[in-house]
Amino acid sequence: MTTKNFYAYTLKPVPYEISEAEQRQTQLLIWRSTNKISLKVWIIMAAVVLLSILGLVLIKNYSTIIFWVLIACVVIFYLVRRFGLEFYVKRKMKEFPVQEIKGLQLGVQPHGIVMRQQMGIQHGVATIAWKEVYEWYDHADFLLINFKTKGQQGAYILPKRMNSKDFSFDTIRKHLNETVGAAKTL
Repeated sequence: MTTKNFYAYTLKPVPYEISEAEQRQTQLLIWRSTNKISLKVWIIMAAVVLLSILGLVLIKNYSTIIFWVLIACVVIFYLVRRFGLEFYVKRKMKEFPVQEIKGLQLGVQPHGIVMRQQMGIQHGVATIAWKEVYEWYDHADFLLINFKTKGQQGAYILPKRMNSKDFSFDTIRKHLNETVGAAKTL
């Protein structure tokens, strides 16, 4: 609870709608965060370039071609890793269908996040307890919450536009910090 005169939990669930573009953007951000060039690779590339430059300075005539080839290979590797892989991943992501999420409602409660869905004339209700969340990310545009319940993994992408008095991100962050720990960064 907060010290202000407003209830920190949801009295009425709020609509949860995520477009295909928002899902694709989130997937791409997650992929970019995992596609970092490691320190070991940077050291190897630097060593190859430095040895090649040293070879160009110390050796003359036709035997320097190998050093130019090594420098070109390092530059090509970097460009492919930096730009080529992202182009390939974007193309591959388009091959897999993404369904817009509509017709769901989410609410924040002391025991977890509650999801309601209209199924015919009945309402389906599911709760993701705070203890079922194993990691979460706090990005400038969204909160990403990964959970595992009943042997199945799932995730909620919560766009910042959902942050309101009826669905408080501060309350969500408070519970996630208490049960899971600090947010990971993308």
